[in-house]
Amino acid sequence: MAQDLSTPRGVRKAQKHEKRAVREGPVAAKKNNSNDKTIESWVLNFGTHTEYFNSIQNDTSGGTRKIDFAPTIGGGMLIPLSNKDFKFLPEFNWVLPQSADSSKIIKNILMFRADLGYEAFDWLRFRLGTSLIWLNQHGRGGSTKVNNGTGTSTFYYPDENRSSINNTLDLGVEGLINDEWSVRLQTYIYSVFVEERRQVSYSLFVSYYWDR
Repeated sequence: MAQDLSTPRGVRKAQKHEKRAVREGPVAAKKNNSNDKTIESWVLNFGTHTEYFNSIQNDTSGGTRKIDFAPTIGGGMLIPLSNKDFKFLPEFNWVLPQSADSSKIIKNILMFRADLGYEAFDWLRFRLGTSLIWLNQHGRGGSTKVNNGTGTSTFYYPDENRSSINNTLDLGVEGLINDEWSVRLQTYIYSVFVEERRQVSYSLFVSYYWDR
């Protein structure tokens, strides 16, 4: 078989690799772009958490708690969906350990959660999701007297370690300041189908997004 000797062997080999790269280039680029868009952004959350809005008595005169400043940190990701207006937003948040009732109870709260986000405008995102909220309480025992409206009642603090897990329905609204920063009100509804047990907690977040 005749062989073209006018082109050196090394040059012919390089030309073959160039042709292969040209053929595979668009396919490889498409795969890379697809992988890059699996996670669009990483997210850091900083904020506060209020547990059981308007349901926990916080003084001896019968007042209930409307806002708490329990420090909360967390992280998550923003995953684009086929419809560009919707995003999938899984995250993990940790309400840092806090003391309650003069250090008689120490609480620790972990939230494993996910939202479907809808970007109504460039500056506004609505969120609908769910959480698994793990609450751990370490009691140190003791008792206190609390006003019950007609007199006082004695309440006893637990003297053991207790944990519970709750599943919540979550609603949130997020203001998008720019491509990197946002502020968010996130609510968590406990026992949504049982009126007498229904409770609402909420978090206020400042979030930082950075591209993957």
